[in-house]
Amino acid sequence: MRGHIKKRLGKTGNVSWDIVISLGRDPITGKNKQKWETCRGTKKEAEKRLAELMQQINNGTYTDPGKITVAQYLNRWLETYGKQNLAPATYRSYHVGIYKHIIPVIGQIPLIKLQPIHIQDLYSQDLAEGRKDNKKTTGKGLSPTTVLYHHRILHKALSQAVNLQLLNRNPSDYVDRPKKEKKEIVVLAEQEIKLLLNNLSGSYLYLPVFLAVYTGMRMGEILGLTWPDVDLNRGVIQVRQNLYQRTPGEPLFKQPKTPGSKRNIDISPLVVKTLREHKKSQLKERLAWGEGYKNYNLVCSLQNGDTINPPTLSSRFRVMAQRLGLFITFHGLRHVHASLLLKAGIPAKVVSDRLGHSQINITLDLYSHVMPGMQREASNKLEEMLS
Repeated sequence: MRGHIKKRLGKTGNVSWDIVISLGRDPITGKNKQKWETCRGTKKEAEKRLAELMQQINNGTYTDPGKITVAQYLNRWLETYGKQNLAPATYRSYHVGIYKHIIPVIGQIPLIKLQPIHIQDLYSQDLAEGRKDNKKTTGKGLSPTTVLYHHRILHKALSQAVNLQLLNRNPSDYVDRPKKEKKEIVVLAEQEIKLLLNNLSGSYLYLPVFLAVYTGMRMGEILGLTWPDVDLNRGVIQVRQNLYQRTPGEPLFKQPKTPGSKRNIDISPLVVKTLREHKKSQLKERLAWGEGYKNYNLVCSLQNGDTINPPTLSSRFRVMAQRLGLFITFHGLRHVHASLLLKAGIPAKVVSDRLGHSQINITLDLYSHVMPGMQREASNKLEEMLS
């Protein structure tokens, strides 16, 4: 098998390269068979692509781009790129978006024939009647935020198809993306926080909720926190790993995704006292369970030392909060922490560092609802200083 490249000059002066591979004679017709592909790039890129194609054909792994459907490509992309590069929770959300929403609508279209109009129709359909959970309390359509998330999944997948030279351009670049909805952040009052903590006292939910309120840590960070990462003498928590878990008994600990998420969080005397008392209680449980105790050395765990399943914690917390008339998610406690600090006059940069945001703009955008009151307070303080 031989191959070569041929330079092609377009009418507008654009240069492209034809990649030609000889596949031998057809046993039926006796004619020479050739594989042609166009590379719009440099000669070096064309030569690299020629080598890749030759290797794929020799290894028997080559697939004709003209025969790949969107569904086949997305399935392959998710199983290769997704499993290697995405966190487990993100992989699951990509899986739902691809198999429940994208593939059912455009999956049968050949990849090279996918056009912006197909993608625009997909988004329109999702916004109109894209819900798959059959909830009667909501409309039939998906929210613009959810459809925007599906757009980002599809755009990322198609961008790699361009890099692999399966597509000449990314058709999702030419559609109107839905605009993300800005939801109002629920902030609990001081009495509501006390009500919540008092009613959770004595249950395994208490400490994760307490830490979320007083540190602003994410659920995975709290459930993945180990005692070696807690310095009770200095009053510092080191965030070094997350717990990802979908099925009870199958924990997966991973490092935070961004450098900013790895951080030190100063904790108050009350948090130190609460953790000391919890550590003593946990030691008694460890002795009572004996060899049956699962020694993950976690700060927040079940009585036998096993991990707390994040989805279970999330759903049980929501049910408990609703019983108290508080309509807030576990992640919402992180917003409570940030909003209370900002209202107390703590600089946004300090709050951003505690939350582990990669940029302070994220913090400012999320909690802009707190800023008007802070500006009035700042103006009043300046007047007092100058009067």
